[in-house]
Amino acid sequence: MIQEFLQSTLPLDSSVSLRRSDTDPDKEMARAHSEAFEIVSDDGETVGFVKAWEDDPSFRGYVHFDSEGNVIDWKVFKDRLQS
Repeated sequence: MIQEFLQSTLPLDSSVSLRRSDTDPDKEMARAHSEAFEIVSDDGETVGFVKAWEDDPSFRGYVHFDSEGNVIDWKVFKDRLQS
């Protein structure tokens, strides 16, 4: 579900794709479900990284890094509860 969320919200060029990373989840985000992804070019080169989390479907976000680990973007999404 996190990957679909990223594909719909993260502004990525069509020449790159997300590949799930084999990293350990952040201990600081133990309550939330988190996943890490590499942003890979069509040539197979890693051009960035994304760490994303979801506490529940109404509260989630991501941090987008360049290939050197510098933060490019950081977004948090909180859906309004509908009555």
